[in-house]
Amino acid sequence: MNESLRHWLRAMVPFPLRRAIARLRSLRGFADLTGRWGAAGLHASISRHASARLWRQVKLGTGVIIDPGTHFHTNDNGDGTRIVIEDGSFVGRHCFFSAGESIHIGRQCNIGAACQLLAAGHAYDDPTRPYVAAPVLSYGRMRLGPNTWIGVGSTLLGGIEVGYGTVVAAGSVVRQSLPPLCLAGGQPARVLKVFDWPTRCWTRLPDDTPARDAALAHHLATIPQEADYVLQLKS
Repeated sequence: MNESLRHWLRAMVPFPLRRAIARLRSLRGFADLTGRWGAAGLHASISRHASARLWRQVKLGTGVIIDPGTHFHTNDNGDGTRIVIEDGSFVGRHCFFSAGESIHIGRQCNIGAACQLLAAGHAYDDPTRPYVAAPVLSYGRMRLGPNTWIGVGSTLLGGIEVGYGTVVAAGSVVRQSLPPLCLAGGQPARVLKVFDWPTRCWTRLPDDTPARDAALAHHLATIPQEADYVLQLKS
């Protein structure tokens, strides 16, 4: 086709229509488009630059926001849901989810940019076999309770649970479960502060191990149950 004719035909197409066509072309085929619609809840927003290995294994709640560059990776071809993100949660740019049995994100969670949630990996028992071809191992179920905040660039490993209302500092590596309503950080992450429920203030834990253990036990005895906490979340 003559170049001038091509430009003339392109100019005849209204700009909103050209933009819509460009967005559709950026999707990886019809299955990707319908998969997104099937995964998204009411008023959910999925960037066209976010991706999933199988959208049918991802479920997003009402008002969930997925920023560009995030990828949801599931390691089997089954029809079951492997990654669930509940209502009102936010996932920042360039995050990576690798689900084993499952990854479950509670409601109103805030996951900062460039976070890695790794609940599966490759076997490394035989170094004579390429690791990329090694069997995939599930590390179990990973769960983030309601209203957790995972700081930018953090990595969560294995079948761990992060309790409701907990904050993980940027750049942390979380290898063990964290209790509710605490602030944790480091590589590996450890609990630094707890939110004292009766006084409504953050309290630093002592460095001495017996006193630290006693303070954590007291904390867990005075905080509400998760269901009661969710009822008190302010919208």
